[in-house]
Amino acid sequence: MRLKDIIPIAFPHGGISPAGLRREARRGRLKLMRIAGKDFTTLAAIEEMQRLCVVEPESNAAPVHPDDQSKAALAAALAMAKELRETGKISKR
Repeated sequence: MRLKDIIPIAFPHGGISPAGLRREARRGRLKLMRIAGKDFTTLAAIEEMQRLCVVEPESNAAPVHPDDQSKAALAAALAMAKELRETGKISKR
């Protein structure tokens, strides 16, 4: 089936796009067929990709709250921007 047609079946609540499926194919987790410049896959291939994408919880790590993840990501981005400004690789606005 075409990627745009299989998404409503395999992901009825959304959350992924044809571009996302192509990204998973580039990562080697989804088998695609390209015919006449169009990408196709099967429900079995989607199920295999989902199996490969399962994330196992770390046994000794405490769960991280999504707000904490967002704050950490923002802090990292701000630190990178500051470093780029200080090294002259980006200009201040």
